[in-house]
Amino acid sequence: MNRYIDSSARYSSDNGIFEAYFTESVSTASPLKRWLDSCLALLLQLIKAVTGATACRLYRVFGVAASLIGFVGVIGAMQSGTVGLGMGLLIGAVLIGIEYLCLRSKHRQD
Repeated sequence: MNRYIDSSARYSSDNGIFEAYFTESVSTASPLKRWLDSCLALLLQLIKAVTGATACRLYRVFGVAASLIGFVGVIGAMQSGTVGLGMGLLIGAVLIGIEYLCLRSKHRQD
């Protein structure tokens, strides 16, 4: 037999065919696709943070605080004559509605 073929250090019989057909090829994503994926992930995390339970509690607290400050402002505007009685009552009714929505309990107790 030929000794040249038996020497594996100098001769490779597969020429990369095995790797080409029987291994998974790793495809690299384009930079645009990676950027869009990261932006989408960031947007989803932002939506999750904004609609979470802690955020809803904070919205309720700030809603009540803003309504109370609004009441003081409407009363002051009515007293100085900047806002009329009808408009002041209308704004007050809206503020009472906001406070009701913020202060109502989730579980109705009978």
